[in-house]
Amino acid sequence: MTKQIFVTGHKSPDTDSICSSIAFAKLQQLQGKDAVAIRAGEINKETTYALQYFHVNPQPMVTDFYVKVADAVHTEVAALDCNASLKDAAKWFAAHDSEIAPVADKGEFVGVIDKAALADQFIKTVMGEELNTVKSLAHDPDKFFQLNDNGHDVPAEGKYVVTENDKYVGMVCADCVANVEKQPVFLVDHNEKKQIIDGSEEADIVGVIDHHRIGGTLSTSGPIFILFKPVGCTATIVTGLYEQAGVTIPKEIAGLLLSAVISDTVLFRSPTCTPEDKEAAVKLASLAGVDVEKYGMEMLKAGANVSDLTPDQIAHNDMKEFSGGDKTFTISQVQVMDTTDLLNQKQVLISALDKMREAKSYDAAFLMITSIIDESTNLIFAGNMDDIVSSAFGKDVLDKEVYLPKVMSRKKQIVPPILDALK
Repeated sequence: MTKQIFVTGHKSPDTDSICSSIAFAKLQQLQGKDAVAIRAGEINKETTYALQYFHVNPQPMVTDFYVKVADAVHTEVAALDCNASLKDAAKWFAAHDSEIAPVADKGEFVGVIDKAALADQFIKTVMGEELNTVKSLAHDPDKFFQLNDNGHDVPAEGKYVVTENDKYVGMVCADCVANVEKQPVFLVDHNEKKQIIDGSEEADIVGVIDHHRIGGTLSTSGPIFILFKPVGCTATIVTGLYEQAGVTIPKEIAGLLLSAVISDTVLFRSPTCTPEDKEAAVKLASLAGVDVEKYGMEMLKAGANVSDLTPDQIAHNDMKEFSGGDKTFTISQVQVMDTTDLLNQKQVLISALDKMREAKSYDAAFLMITSIIDESTNLIFAGNMDDIVSSAFGKDVLDKEVYLPKVMSRKKQIVPPILDALK
């Protein structure tokens, strides 16, 4: 394996996804492995607060794992100069197994000539007629590619020209794409395919560390490292891996891991919180040099300020996609100190949810408006799932909303009852 291992959290990343991927990638590096953290989306306010507090730069964003034409192009295949002779063209075809030859003028792509066209020129030679030039034989190709195009779009048969900004780059074929080494990827804080960066089927998933249910259709070509634990946060698991490896957690990494635990357990208020999470938080706070309660509340407050977010941004906040039965739905979540302002714009938020639902053909789109202070959730939604919601929570649905006291956790208190109701 020669490529760097990408360590990534899920789409619409939360603090745990961002911080645990950074922390685990750092552990891999400290153990001599070539790993780097990446992210699957934009960083929210809460996570930004944590990164800035501990002076850590956000990891680069990667939007897909598809093999690109740039990975497969053969740049050593030179183009014919537009002033080349037909003899030069014949030599090019003799050296390359291709039905077309690229033609360029000082690097600028001019077109291609067909191998069959040389046969016509041979006939002209026999007949004593004037021959064409390479330049005059050149024409636009039926299909060509650019560097950022997806490799899987290259047809199974034939060779194709690759250009960039009208410059000739090289040639590509389906076999070239198939021979590209897959990108090794280590997943943290997720395992369901719908939550993984697009193109995972063209990547090499080498490991998963998670604290959620096992779901979806993730499959691998060989055995991989898997570690699941029923704790409140992936960061708690990563903390244990540092201890297991006998590696001291750097101060800034301890701060990020602590931030993730605080976030996922809502400062230990969530029912998903376990004694292991609390023990990890105490150790991490000591290494990071912060007071858990003071720092935790400031971080949560930073994330709870959604006053400058648009309804569309709120509807997409911390969104995850799920499937149950024949239904596919999303659940987003915002955690705030006071739900009043958000509930006052409920209809606008439901419209934003419905727009998102229709755009991706989801059966429903849910938004958890969670109160950190009251430890409760107003669940609003778009889509025809009123009966399912009523059955799931044993409550009447009033205008696309149910109020759920003592409910703060999506993975433990929202997803399971909805999936059970869909069976």
